[in-house]
Amino acid sequence: MGAHQQVQRGRLTSDILRDLVEISANKQRLRSWTAQLLLAADAPPEGRDQLLAEMRTGLQRLHALSSELDGLETELGEPGRREARQRSLDVLERHLAELARVLATVRPLAPDADAIVAWRQLAALFNESQGQDLRRLLNAEIEAERAATQASRRAADQALATVRSVVTVLSVTALLLAAVLAGYFMRRLKTPIDDLTLGALALRSGDLDHRIPERQLDEFGDVARSFNAMAAELQLRRMQEQAARMRLEEEVQSRTAELRAAHETLQALDLRRRRFFAEVSHELRTPATAIRGEAEVALRGGEKPSATYQDALRRIVAIVGQFSHVVEDLTLLARSEFEQLVMRREPLDWRALLQQCCEQAGSRAGAAGRHFAWRLEPGSPALIDGDPQRLLQAINIVLDNAQRYSYRGGRFELLARPGEAGLHITVRDQGIGIAREELGQVFERHFRGETARAHRPDGLGLGLPIAQAIVQAHGGCIDIDSQAGQGTRVSLLLPWAEPGITTTTRSDKDATLDR
Repeated sequence: MGAHQQVQRGRLTSDILRDLVEISANKQRLRSWTAQLLLAADAPPEGRDQLLAEMRTGLQRLHALSSELDGLETELGEPGRREARQRSLDVLERHLAELARVLATVRPLAPDADAIVAWRQLAALFNESQGQDLRRLLNAEIEAERAATQASRRAADQALATVRSVVTVLSVTALLLAAVLAGYFMRRLKTPIDDLTLGALALRSGDLDHRIPERQLDEFGDVARSFNAMAAELQLRRMQEQAARMRLEEEVQSRTAELRAAHETLQALDLRRRRFFAEVSHELRTPATAIRGEAEVALRGGEKPSATYQDALRRIVAIVGQFSHVVEDLTLLARSEFEQLVMRREPLDWRALLQQCCEQAGSRAGAAGRHFAWRLEPGSPALIDGDPQRLLQAINIVLDNAQRYSYRGGRFELLARPGEAGLHITVRDQGIGIAREELGQVFERHFRGETARAHRPDGLGLGLPIAQAIVQAHGGCIDIDSQAGQGTRVSLLLPWAEPGITTTTRSDKDATLDR
């Protein structure tokens, strides 16, 4: 039995009770109106008609409420008071019709009429109908409907209490279920949210390798996949940016290195230029001063014999020769430093070149009181590619140094030996030698060791730098090994010419020479 139906049943019984009470009250009012009419004759008929109309309306409502209540009780499966209520309503309806018919004929009492008899008749009219006591009938119906109303209220209260209990149980159950579901969904939501939070923190910290686990196929999974795609795209962009930055840095470093090298080259060229001009100024000052001195001496005083002027001019010519030699040496060194040393290179027969050089050195050695020996070892008729005048100059410088720094009556020699890398030329002497600590400076311009300056005060210290410049310009190398007081060994290596180059040589130069 539902609480709503019980409440509705209680409403209907309450409405029926109210209408019964109202009909009973209207019946009493109608009775009073009738008594007033009989006694006073001042009761208007409109009051009677209104009361009768209200009673008919009340009976109609009672029929309607009774039908509704009967249907509700049928739904509830309770028999109720359907038949008894309907009988009572039928009695009331007949009684009302009888009242309307009788009251329509009621007139005021005559003066000689018996009032007691009239009152009894009036009471019988209102209290009895078809042998039934209407007062008891109405009171019984009122009490029955009141009891039904109270029963309905109790049933409704009980149903509401049951509903409250059920609602309480359901509420507690729903609350517990909601808590369980909330915990479940919190756990289900916490993991992807934590993953997203960690991913966002990793991305903010720059860790683009971090990826969010794609555990689910719902919206969180879509967000995780989108996040991972974004992280991968950012990582790719960072790698491209880093690669571009590295390329840019490498290019900047390369350009910086090139600029630095160019700057250093310019500084070196400027330093060489300034040093060249300083050396030219220094080296030309001495012969220029000597020439001026000779001229001033020749012009000083009165007229002198022609022989005096001729001697002065000869000395000036000699000084000018030295002057030209110094200028040529300085020019050669300057060109080699500025990588502008011009070589007229051609295929050369090294035997003919060395024979010419050695014959000249032998003549100079004999005039200076030294003994010179040379040997050209046999080998394949390979050619060297070079400038004959420059190579002669370089070899003559080495041979001239060997002669100059040998003791009078001493011996120096030249040995030429063909090898795989090129022509090996070795010049040895038994002269004053070079101290070990001075070997690293022998190819510096104007450097002369103490022993060399003591042995030969003259000299500019330009020979070996010139020889080194010429040999290196031919792609070869020159090296010196010496000990003080035990002589010096100078080694030269000149590379062979490119294969396929031939030249015509005389048969007398193909033989081994030993002088």
